[in-house]
Parts: sequence; structure tokens; C-alpha cells
Amino acid sequence: MKIRKKLFLGFGLYIILATILGFLAYKELQIITTRLTVVEIADDITNTILEVRRYEKNFLLYKDREDFHELKKYLAALKKNIDNIRTEIINEFGTDNYNMMKESIAEYEYLFDRIAENLRAHEGLYKNEKDSIDKMRLKAREIQSFTENLLKRERETINSLLKSSVRLLLFAILIIMVLGTVINIKLGASIAAPIRSLEEATRKVAKGDFSQRLNLKGKDEIASLGASFNQMEERLQETMSSLELAVERLHEKQAQLIETEKLATLGKFAAGVAHEINNPLAIINEKAGLMKDIIELSHDFPNKDKFLNLLNAVFDNVNRCSVITHRILGFARKADITPELIDINSLLGNVIKFLEQDIMLKGISLKLDMEKAIPPLRSDRIQLEQVFLNIIKNAIDAVEDGGIVRISTDIKDNNTIQVAVQDNGHGISKEILRHIFEPFFTTKEKSKGTGLGLSIAYGIVRRIGGNIVVESEVNKGTTFTVEIPLQTELHGGENI
Repeated sequence: MKIRKKLFLGFGLYIILATILGFLAYKELQIITTRLTVVEIADDITNTILEVRRYEKNFLLYKDREDFHELKKYLAALKKNIDNIRTEIINEFGTDNYNMMKESIAEYEYLFDRIAENLRAHEGLYKNEKDSIDKMRLKAREIQSFTENLLKRERETINSLLKSSVRLLLFAILIIMVLGTVINIKLGASIAAPIRSLEEATRKVAKGDFSQRLNLKGKDEIASLGASFNQMEERLQETMSSLELAVERLHEKQAQLIETEKLATLGKFAAGVAHEINNPLAIINEKAGLMKDIIELSHDFPNKDKFLNLLNAVFDNVNRCSVITHRILGFARKADITPELIDINSLLGNVIKFLEQDIMLKGISLKLDMEKAIPPLRSDRIQLEQVFLNIIKNAIDAVEDGGIVRISTDIKDNNTIQVAVQDNGHGISKEILRHIFEPFFTTKEKSKGTGLGLSIAYGIVRRIGGNIVVESEVNKGTTFTVEIPLQTELHGGENI
């Protein structure tokens, strides 16, 4: 029930009860007023009878015609007053008593008229009319007794009505007090208690506790407010969770940005170091070549084979250092992208041919699952070859002899293709997985890896608008999924 209806019903009961009790009190007062009118008329009747008796005595004593006329006048007034309260007399004494009273008055008047007529016609016959006079006086006393009884009854009735009105008033006050208390308690319980619950829940929300839910039953405004509060709390909790996640991601992005800045600085520094190292390496390589030529041309050079082997070792390490410096330069330098139409399946075939020797040496089972309906993509062939060369080479290095490497291509959506490289090698733990694209990070032996391959591949793919997703489980293998747009888009938004 709506609060407005509760208030209307609660205070409406007050008004209805007050109206009913007021109406009853009004009826009681109206009855009392009517009874008072009857009492006044009864008093007038009593006084009129007294006057009739007075003029009766005067007439019988003095035979004065004036007394006769006055008596007749009061008799007429008596009959009129009795007719005025006919209903009340009948209600109190019944129709028979009323008719008897009317007959008594009529008989009294008849006897008086006859006595008066005889007295006027026959002077001194008072004794002969004694019986009629006694009868007349008896009727007069009956009329007087009747009116006295009527007056007494009306006064008793009025007294009873006054007591009843007092009881009704006290009862009304008691009912209003009890009903008012009950209504106030009920309204307080239905309004104040939910508001206190809402206030307590609001305090908890202000402290960051979103666990409390309001359970307000009913269909009033407070129950609706409770439901809205629960919805608000749920959405606020979701918003706070989203905000915390956004803050966490922001921290991650900030950390990535810091790492990117570090990598950029490191790249510039590495490029400078690589340039500085290349020159001495070239001199070492040149001098070692000259030494090799001299030794080979000398027929009597002692320990000739030993020195040639040492020089070959120098050449190998110079070449290794050269490869490292060139990779460092490739990582630090953003090479220009040369776009061309590329068949991704054909490109992967060329990369696989380049790695055939490694595959054969380890006895790896290579499984290809190429989607033939893939449309040609527009990108840089050289850089994509470098990406897949690094990823497939890592898969080959990750498996044991006789392991399995699976390469598959597919269409992800209308603008993206994906290439998956899966191996059944030793896998990568979660702790290591988040570092695999960092420069110089590697789990291989020092002689087998520089830690730049995946970092370079990731940078190339991100630059052409793609992405690399890695899934790995220890002792079960790793899957690299490379997503490449059909139309390469640079960071600035310019299509190529």
C-alpha cells in the first residue's frame, strides 16, 4: 500500500470516527433539546392546570363570569399544549393513556360547563351539584397527576440521555486514544523502520561495504525506494569493480609505457654500442683474414694447423658478434615498411624451406593445416618472414627430438587472418610467459639465443596493426597465434 494511502487511511479513520461520534453526540443533543422542549411544554401544562384549578375555585366561590372565561381560556391552552406533545405522550404512556387524558379533559370541561350553567340557572343549588363538582375536581386531579408524571418521565429521560452522552463522550475519547496509538505505531513501523534500514545501508555504502541488501516488502514508495537502492548498490559495486579494473589496467599500461621508454632508450644505446662494436669486429675479421692468408702461404710455419683452427674460431665468433649487432640494430631501428600483395601460405612455405635443415636434424614431425581460401594480404614480406622465422625457430628449439610442430592458417574475420604455430615442447610457466617479449629475455642457453627474436617479432606485428597471442602449459606445449590485418595500417592511421 502506498504511503499516501496509509496516511489517508490512518487519518481518514480519525475523521470517520470523529464524524460518527460527533453525529451520535449531535443526535443525543437533538433528543435532549426535544426533551427539554417537552419538559417546557409539560411545565406549561402543569402551570395551566394550576391556573384552571385556581379559576375553578374562584368561580365556585364567587360565581364570577370573569373567572369562568379565564378558566375556559386556560382549558383551551391546556388542550393545545397536550396536542403539541401528542407524539411524546404516546411514546411515553401509550395511545390509550393519551386518549384517556383527552377524555378526562373533555369530561372535566363538560362537567364544568354543566355546573356553571346550573349555577347560573338555579342560584343556591350548590349542594345539589356537589357530586358533579367532586367529579370535576377528580378529573382535574387526574389531569394534574398525568402531567406531573409526564414531567417526571421527561426529566428522567433527559437525565438518562445526559449520562449516556457522558459515557459516549468518554468512550469516544478512549477509542480515539487507542486507535490513534495503534495507527501511529503501525505507521511508525511501516515508515520509520524501513527508513532506519535504508539509513544504515547508506552508511555502509559510504564506508565501501556493498554487501547489505534491503529486503523491504510491500508495494509502497519505501519498498520501491529499497528496490531502487539495491539496484543502485549493485550498479555502484559493478562501477567500483570496473574502476578498480581500469585502475589496475592503467597501472599495467603505465608500467608498459615505462618499459617502452626504457626499451627505446636501451635501443638507442644498443644501436650506438652496435655501431661501435662493428668497426672493431671488421678490423679483427680483416686482420684475422690477413693472418690466415699469411699462414696458408707459408710452407714452413710451425703449428700451422693449430693456428688455422684458432683463426677459424675467431672468424666464427666474429660472425656471431656480427649477427648479434645486426639484430640489435634491427631492434633499435624502425625499418620502412614496403607493402606488397602476399600469399601467406606461400610465405610460410618459404620460411619452412629455410628451416628444413633444423627440422630434419631433430626429426621433427611438421604438420600443416593451411586454409586455401585466404585472400592475399597487403603488407611487408621481409618483415613478416622475419616474424615467422623467429616464431617457428623457437617452436623447433622448444621440442625434443621427434617432437611435433603444427602450423595452421585461418580467416578470423573480414579484415584479419591468423597464423597459429603450435608445439608439444616443454611449455612456458605463467611467471615466464609475461616476460617473453622483453628484449634480451631468453630461457635458452647463452650459445643458442640472444633474447631478441620474439621482441623484434612482436614489435613488427604491432607496428603493422596486428597482435600476437600466446597460450602455454608446462610440459604440454605452446601455441603462438599471430593476427595480421589484410590491409596493414600504421600507428598514424595511414593505410599501406
